[in-house]
Amino acid sequence: MSDKLTCHGHKGTYHQYRYRQAAAMAFFFVLLLAAHGAAPALGFTRSDFPPDFVFGAATSAYQYEGAVAEDGRSPSIWDTFTHVGKMADKSTGDVASDGYHKYKDDVKLMADTNLEAYRFSISWPRLIPNGRGAVNPKGLEYYNNLINELVKHGIQIHVMLYHLDFPQVLDDEYGGWLSPRVVEDFTAFADVCFREFGDRVSFWTTISEPNVVPADSYGSGKFPPGRCSDPFGRTKCTAGNSTVEPYIAAHNMILAHASVTRLYREKYRAVQMGVVGINVYSHWTYPLTNSTLDLAANKRYQDFLFGY
Repeated sequence: MSDKLTCHGHKGTYHQYRYRQAAAMAFFFVLLLAAHGAAPALGFTRSDFPPDFVFGAATSAYQYEGAVAEDGRSPSIWDTFTHVGKMADKSTGDVASDGYHKYKDDVKLMADTNLEAYRFSISWPRLIPNGRGAVNPKGLEYYNNLINELVKHGIQIHVMLYHLDFPQVLDDEYGGWLSPRVVEDFTAFADVCFREFGDRVSFWTTISEPNVVPADSYGSGKFPPGRCSDPFGRTKCTAGNSTVEPYIAAHNMILAHASVTRLYREKYRAVQMGVVGINVYSHWTYPLTNSTLDLAANKRYQDFLFGY
């Protein structure tokens, strides 16, 4: 499953981004309706796709849940970033889609549109407000309720462990993804998720777009924590090194993914029988000609986009 169906990545505001998601998913919904007795959509029906090809939609916690200061949730780096007016349209995720309060209505809408699967992310600062240690009972209750609602409606559950909203407390403590200390904390967070939700969740993704987040958070500075250096920054950054930090962050994300995957395989997979993957953002390119220079340029672009 992918929540990016264009080649534009995160260009634009959250509202534009979510609009593109909705427009792309509309095609999927038409296909699903066609599979349930409606006229074929653009000549396609559900039977034209393999049974194990999953049609679904996805959200991320900060863009969906809202309720950023309710029931024990602590701030994420996105709260800090948006509250100082870093978004072009000055928007925040304080309310977002209000999914924290309206998840039952949303799941019903999924069922009414014959959605086969739904992927959501778990807010690390909602589940473990201090970044490590004690689990927030209210956060645990919310995700259990959401998962149970999806189970009740027969919707396949996919969970993204990390989608942008790093706990601010840990970013303050050691610099977030720039420190190898994140591997231990992220693995402990994943352990809680596997333990508490793995009896009903079989599809796990560790990190969303580990090639986009380092570039935008530590290269251009347009994502929190907004670090960059001249001449690469698209915003006015007060700290950072755009030629080094994106690769440090990406490296630590890969180590964190490896650690979490190992944890699941060794501790949970035999009983829960699930799978763990990672979501790398990509689109495809072709060389303009078959010349040596064009072939090398094409390969170099792909390596910088997702090969590393």
